Amino acid sequence: MAVLISFFVKYLLAPLIAITCVFLISKLSKGRAMINMKKMMIFILITVIILCIPSLIGAIKFEFVWVGVYISIISYLALGALYNLFATSKLFKSIGFNDKDVLIVLAVFIIMCLTAWIYYLVFDAVSDLEYAAWTATLCLWFLVPLFYRFSKKLFLRIPSPFYKSWVVEHDLNDDEYWDNVDTFSLMQVTVKIKRSPEDTDYSSFSVKLPKDVTIGRWFNRFVEDQNIRFPNKAIETENEDQQYGWIFYTSRWLSMPIFTRMLDFDKEVSASRIRNKSTLYIRRVLKDEVDADA
Repeated sequence: MAVLISFFVKYLLAPLIAITCVFLISKLSKGRAMINMKKMMIFILITVIILCIPSLIGAIKFEFVWVGVYISIISYLALGALYNLFATSKLFKSIGFNDKDVLIVLAVFIIMCLTAWIYYLVFDAVSDLEYAAWTATLCLWFLVPLFYRFSKKLFLRIPSPFYKSWVVEHDLNDDEYWDNVDTFSLMQVTVKIKRSPEDTDYSSFSVKLPKDVTIGRWFNRFVEDQNIRFPNKAIETENEDQQYGWIFYTSRWLSMPIFTRMLDFDKEVSASRIRNKSTLYIRRVLKDEVDADA
């Protein structure tokens, strides 16, 4: 049994993982990206072959410990930098990833699994050293330039500070629009808002949200409707000195600041990527503070 397990781990595990990931890519790409499977397979195979070349350095035997390790690290860092350059080319874009991070990560995962596996087999064959499994991890240095590029890409996606706020317009006549709104395209969302600045907890409302209206315009209607229905618990939109400003945000996965995504009230709901049954947080701010920050 031990022999079978050893054979499976040594010769079959990495190919099975790669085949599974290729299957996942083909499923995830449907309707999201036009992946050219033939080009992707050629891209993966050529990349794996190139990344396996440093494994031949194991032929220098015991000198690998002093020289081969550093040469391998430098080689993989250079190959990672070359990959970053290739990722901006038309040839790479013709594969059809279409900047879908999940698909690219899966493809790179396949490349690393196959590279580590072949590196291990080649190094074990050409070298007398007994730690081929450890030397195979040197290929992970290839990911350092990729991680830098991916981190920079995510950093640039961070939205700029949100300096503008919405002011409720009470005199806007929108009755004609709301009387003819398409009720079949409405989304169900939860709105959390404090009726008064003195409230310690958010009030929660389950509301219907049209997709073809701006968030600010919808909020005008929301405030008007709630204040008519609950005049004793009206949503305060101004103080003695000025009208309050309002900012809108939602959470991607968890209700934590790191997952917060600000919403532009000048954009339509459909363009704001608001999902059905999501939660919208609406917060009042003083206009003077916002203008001072800007």
